[in-house]
Amino acid sequence: MARQQVIQDTQPLSGFRAEAASLIRQINETKRPIVITQGGKGIAVVMAVSEYEAMQKKIEFLEKLQTKDSS
Repeated sequence: MARQQVIQDTQPLSGFRAEAASLIRQINETKRPIVITQGGKGIAVVMAVSEYEAMQKKIEFLEKLQTKDSS
């Protein structure tokens, strides 16, 4: 996953609603997630499915390593 660029990759919920199609395109092109805010606080993260799956695989691998080291 590419490193997040806070200013570009944070959107208020209203802005995300208005620009959903272009923001989804941006997510898929840049591989960076977007943080959705409401009332100035982060409420959700939208990311490409491929990046989510890769993150899940890394977590599973690290959990296996941790379990192996604990034995």
